[in-house]
Amino acid sequence: MAAKGGRGTESEDRAVPDATRLQAYAWCREFLAGSWKLIKAEEFGIEPVRYKAEPGRCAPPSAPSAVVSDLLESTPSPVVFCHNDVQEGNILLLAGHEASPSDKLMLIDFEYSSYNYRGFDIGNHFCEWVYNYTHDSWPFFKASPENYPSRQQQLHFIRHYLSEHSGHRGDTTHEEQARIEEEMLTEINRFALASHFFWGLWSILQAKISTIQFGYLDYAQSRFQAYFQHKAQCS
Repeated sequence: MAAKGGRGTESEDRAVPDATRLQAYAWCREFLAGSWKLIKAEEFGIEPVRYKAEPGRCAPPSAPSAVVSDLLESTPSPVVFCHNDVQEGNILLLAGHEASPSDKLMLIDFEYSSYNYRGFDIGNHFCEWVYNYTHDSWPFFKASPENYPSRQQQLHFIRHYLSEHSGHRGDTTHEEQARIEEEMLTEINRFALASHFFWGLWSILQAKISTIQFGYLDYAQSRFQAYFQHKAQCS
């Protein structure tokens, strides 16, 4: 069982040095902090939001970044090596491996890979079920929120993941297995918020610096809308 504060148990994290654990998710923070200096809000016609306190209120509502940070700090998730961008274009189905019970799939494009929280990698993958990047007209993607995996689809993925995990063998009781699955459901769906938030900001940045024909601002809007819709379902 993972411990609080985004850390796994000693058995789960024993192969991950302390310094590496501290760097988990740093790739996201550093990318945004450094790259955001390249653009200015006025370039997109965005005005700073200034909060004016109403009578009886002394503090502004929490910013999304603070909400995500606070929620993830209280969410157990072990640090593992993550791909961080497992979407349809980065998963290959290998020809000639139809009869093999394993090794049918290959991941490619590891430029975002790093040590990170397990929940981000799986939550990000679930978010990507929604997006089709082969859409041939503007904005060159299509969002289908109904394709977000159902509870049963998520459990199917989690059970196969755990079956490959060396720390979860066949001697786990039914009650213990059910508890672990529920904890992972919560972990993954909370970290999915971080996925929406990161790729939304990333897309705003790409709208400024990328030469690829893609509706980056449309995509950012889609990810932020999904963030708020998903947040309403998270506890």
